[in-house]
Amino acid sequence: MPDFGDIKNIIAAVGALIAAISGGATLSGKFGWDWFDRPVLEWHPEQFNVFDGWIDEGFKVVVARQKLRDDCEVTGFRVELRDSEYIVHPLTPSVAKFSGPASENVDLFGYRVYLPEMHAEKVAIGEATLLGQIKYACPEGEQIVTYPSHPNLTFNILGVSSDETH
Repeated sequence: MPDFGDIKNIIAAVGALIAAISGGATLSGKFGWDWFDRPVLEWHPEQFNVFDGWIDEGFKVVVARQKLRDDCEVTGFRVELRDSEYIVHPLTPSVAKFSGPASENVDLFGYRVYLPEMHAEKVAIGEATLLGQIKYACPEGEQIVTYPSHPNLTFNILGVSSDETH
C-alpha cells in the first residue's frame, strides 16, 4: 500500500517546480529579458510593395523582413486579400514558404499571389489589402507572425483582364 505522505510530497514538489518555471517566465518578462518571448523576425513594411493587377493574372508582392532567430521552423504560410467591400478571400502564393538564416540584413522576397478561380468573380474591384500569416514551430511553442498593418500592403484590383482592355 502506497504511503500517502510520500505521494503528497511528490505532488507538492511537482507543483513547486511548475510554479518556479512559470514565475521565472513572468519575472524574465518584467525585467525585459524575454527569454520566453523572443520575436522570430522583424518586418520592414516601408519596403513592402504589392502591385496593382488584374484578378485573373494575380498580383506581384515584395515583402521585407529581418530574420532574428534560426531556431524556429516555418510550418505554415497563408495569404489572403481583403477587398474594397471588406470581404476576405484566400490567395494561392507562388511560394510555399520563405527560408533563410538569421541576419543583421533586411531581406526582400518577391512572389506572386493568385485568386482561386471560384473566388475571382466574388472579389470587389478597387482598393484591397494583402493579409499574411506565417506559423513557426519554436522551442517555446508555436508562434504566429502576421503581416504588419501598413499602407504599403494596399493595392488596386483593376478587374478582369481581356485583350481589349490592356
